[in-house]
Amino acid sequence: MSARNPRLIYASISGYGATGPWVDRRAYAPVVNAEAGLTKHQGDVRGGDYANDPFSHGDVYTGMETAAALLAALVQRERTGRGQFIDVSMAETLLYVNEHAHDQLWQGDVPSDWIRSFQPADYPVLTTRDGSVVVVSGHPASKTNFAWFCAAMGRDDLANDPRFLDVPARLAHLPEFHAILQAWAATVANAEEIERIFANHNLATGRLRSVAELADTDWARERGAITEVSDRAGGTVRIPQSPWKFSDADVRIRGVPKYRGEDNEFVLREILGLDAETIARLQHDGVTSSHGPTQQ
Repeated sequence: MSARNPRLIYASISGYGATGPWVDRRAYAPVVNAEAGLTKHQGDVRGGDYANDPFSHGDVYTGMETAAALLAALVQRERTGRGQFIDVSMAETLLYVNEHAHDQLWQGDVPSDWIRSFQPADYPVLTTRDGSVVVVSGHPASKTNFAWFCAAMGRDDLANDPRFLDVPARLAHLPEFHAILQAWAATVANAEEIERIFANHNLATGRLRSVAELADTDWARERGAITEVSDRAGGTVRIPQSPWKFSDADVRIRGVPKYRGEDNEFVLREILGLDAETIARLQHDGVTSSHGPTQQ
């Protein structure tokens, strides 16, 4: 195809890449999550309780990185006039987007006052008097954050507690500090009040919500974070709106994505010049797969 159109840009996504010893391995998000260290890391911090993450990181992130690669290739084509083949693997993507990878690859000495990659239980999850649950961003063991947490609670005396004198001590006694935080949080009226207190001491909080609960907030309505579009089958669906807000372009989502293979016939006929019989045979033999909206 490149011989016919040197400007063609073609992206290929696979589990482990178009070359190498794993080129023929089958791959889906759960298995690549396991191979790339995600499942092990999550299970390790749960004491060896390994389970598949319900979110398909290997699929979603790889699609996003492929989109970025395509945009970069388009820019290069403007400069060179030539397209190219882009090889993107799910496994390499999960290494690339893993913000803890550098820590797990580190082979040097680790000073005792280093706080390495944060674990899920490091960030306080607190319940206020009315039952609201909030997550606080900030590791309580760090010198600065510890001082902020203590000031927010009005507990400057904890700075002299032997359990919390320095980073190693605070790491060793982190569950005890979390318990102190929770006992204090239970005296705070609600999520709004605890956010105000923490914000006055440089700490950010987020309320524990479902997607539907966030979609029903004033923030989501003001930002237009959720939109309703036709499902092209006689109904409508609510979906997240594009997160981009351009100053000089309308980049809002206007409908659902194309169905898998929906444009096969157009591409094969109009771009590759195949006749109807050949296109039908490819579909019949399972070489191509085409789906479209089903009317309700």
